[in-house]
Amino acid sequence: MTRNVYPQGGLGVVKNLTFSNIQVTDVQVPIVIDQYYCDKSKCKNQTSAVSISDVKYNNIVGSFTAQPVRIACSNNVPCMDVDLMDIRLRPSGGIRGLQTHQQQHALCWNSYGKTQGPLVPSSIGYCLK
Repeated sequence: MTRNVYPQGGLGVVKNLTFSNIQVTDVQVPIVIDQYYCDKSKCKNQTSAVSISDVKYNNIVGSFTAQPVRIACSNNVPCMDVDLMDIRLRPSGGIRGLQTHQQQHALCWNSYGKTQGPLVPSSIGYCLK
């Protein structure tokens, strides 16, 4: 059986997507756009990327086990018009102490859009440029 493995990078367009009214429970990283994904232990960083625009997340609620919100877009091809509205994500009951504090921060890289509350954790509000 041959497995298709697509390396980091790529070409194409993804636009006009809406994710709304979604409840998650103990999801490792809810809300992910990761153009640096690597399915091996090491990947060469690619300069090409799929163009991502007009993606909306609305009314996403629930719990996470690692990190809420990771939108990591290519250095050469930023993600545009990514909107985060009414996001309420809390750490799972299994996460405790300092580790919880460190893991509650949203991460966005070269991504642009708007946010509209309520936003939990509050770092989501500072995530997009």
